[in-house]
Amino acid sequence: FAEEKMLGVMKGVFAVMDRNEQDSVPIEKNPFVIDLEQRVAVFLANAKYYDYDEPLDFIAAYRTLKSNINDPKAVQAFMNLITGHFIVDTYHVNSYVQESLVRIYRTLDDMYRLLTQDVNKANGGDEARIMFERLTRFRDDLESTLQYGSTRWGFVKRRPLSQWDCTVVFKYFYSLLCCSTRSCFLPTAPISAETLSIIKQARYLSRLHDSKILRREIRDLDGLFWATRESDIASLIFMSTYLVFVSSIVFTIARIFDIKVLEDIAFWGTLASGIGAILAMFHLWRKFVILVKLMFTLVTKNKKARTSIDRDNIQKVCNVTFTQIMLTLMRLFSAASAAVALPWSVAVNGFGPQLKMDGSIPFWIALGAVCTAVASTIFFFIVEFVVRYNLSPKLGEFVCESFRSEIEDMYAVLSIPSNDIDTKQVQERETWEYVAREFLHRYRFDTVFAADRFGSILQYLQCGMDPRIDSTAIRN
Repeated sequence: FAEEKMLGVMKGVFAVMDRNEQDSVPIEKNPFVIDLEQRVAVFLANAKYYDYDEPLDFIAAYRTLKSNINDPKAVQAFMNLITGHFIVDTYHVNSYVQESLVRIYRTLDDMYRLLTQDVNKANGGDEARIMFERLTRFRDDLESTLQYGSTRWGFVKRRPLSQWDCTVVFKYFYSLLCCSTRSCFLPTAPISAETLSIIKQARYLSRLHDSKILRREIRDLDGLFWATRESDIASLIFMSTYLVFVSSIVFTIARIFDIKVLEDIAFWGTLASGIGAILAMFHLWRKFVILVKLMFTLVTKNKKARTSIDRDNIQKVCNVTFTQIMLTLMRLFSAASAAVALPWSVAVNGFGPQLKMDGSIPFWIALGAVCTAVASTIFFFIVEFVVRYNLSPKLGEFVCESFRSEIEDMYAVLSIPSNDIDTKQVQERETWEYVAREFLHRYRFDTVFAADRFGSILQYLQCGMDPRIDSTAIRN
């Protein structure tokens, strides 16, 4: 995201700003100039490498453009100069230098498209300026969190203290306390909390323009948020597992050598084992809510189906979704029971005489958790190798056709005007990639189907939903 998407988000917000506010931004912070400088540097290096004279006329024209960088007419004039003079005349012999010029032209074409888009810049202009300033600070903060350290022995990465797992765990719990709002900058908040706040501000700015702008940028920011959040949770899981592992070793050594102090330390260290159960409980609860919402959506689709074949096919998807709901409920019960039994057993073993309750209760709760986990594992094999296995390979095609109207609306919103540089297929593939991400984020079919069936949904979307001849039915 930092290398490929961040500048795109800044460009989208910068283009919505009023012209006077755009001109007030220092040129070294202008996202269009930042991108152009990189492209121009590559062109100048290629020209020097292939023994061309210093392109003084190109440099002079580029300086003229930078003096009026936010004017679409100046951008168009420089584009005409590249296509009408530099590519076809000065550098027509060397295709490598021409390629670097084409990349500059592509950046200029994006600039012209964004600067001339049909939006009312007076509507939400201050909000766009505030968000751009926030993104400028966020870009520096995001850069400081990237792990560029060297890797030793193939798996150990040298990282600063701020990126150690113990520090990340502290930041994760601190991010839960941060109030992510669109109206204020959070100077001490972790990246995940600040990203969520920026997403809220981007959605508000998009709504001010009837949700016609920043749709792709919001999807990219959403991906960044979930990537940072899952990374923090992974660090939390690692730390809890590490604590349980160390406490087990310490406890073993204490019992062998009868060291009371170490035994007490290891006793309290077992509390970390409950963190994994709590995390699993929250994850399974979230999955259960997603599945229930998807189930209601599919039932609504089933009622609106036009033919009996469509109703039968939707019913098959509903049946698979129901099995996933039952499986998730069983796992949720097992995780919740473990989250209760583990700390309770620690309390009974440590403060048994002071507790006026039956000490065998946590044992029976844990036994129920184990039995439920075993039953859910058996049920999982039945779902995986019986229910899912008998699903048609064309299931993805039918699911997408059932949501065709919603997907077409997403395509209309996420599509951008085509250019004359990339092929139509390349541009269509990029648009359908965003559509697939938007659709599968809204309707979480990844929680229902295995990788192969879910992959067929993704493949059908990225192929542009081109229906096959016999797409009206799904056969087992």
